[in-house]
Amino acid sequence: MAAPVTVRVEGLNKTIRALRKSGADMQDMKNLMHEIGQLIVNATDAPRASGNLAGTVRAGRGATKAVVRAGGARAPYAGVQNYGWPARNIPGTRYLNEAAEREKGNALSTLDQGIGEILRRNDLQ
Repeated sequence: MAAPVTVRVEGLNKTIRALRKSGADMQDMKNLMHEIGQLIVNATDAPRASGNLAGTVRAGRGATKAVVRAGGARAPYAGVQNYGWPARNIPGTRYLNEAAEREKGNALSTLDQGIGEILRRNDLQ
């Protein structure tokens, strides 16, 4: 089973700490991370046998990272669909990983512009 897609941005945690220390509203960071997650959600091509799985793909809200989740009670098989289940000879479709990879450039651009806007709005530039 492959690891989830992760993009690490050097200096992001330091930037977030400085924003908190300066009194910037961290809701702005949560909104920015949600926007980045939504880019991946919109690019996701989830398997659509019944449509239940596609309806469970959603972006979370975190101040320090963008998170995309899929599955839940309506589609408990989301992880198997993405990563596969070798013991049962079920191949993974990697639909979330591929969407994250396709949108990496847009996500980094959105992050750069969003942090710049937060800095300007809080007179920190």
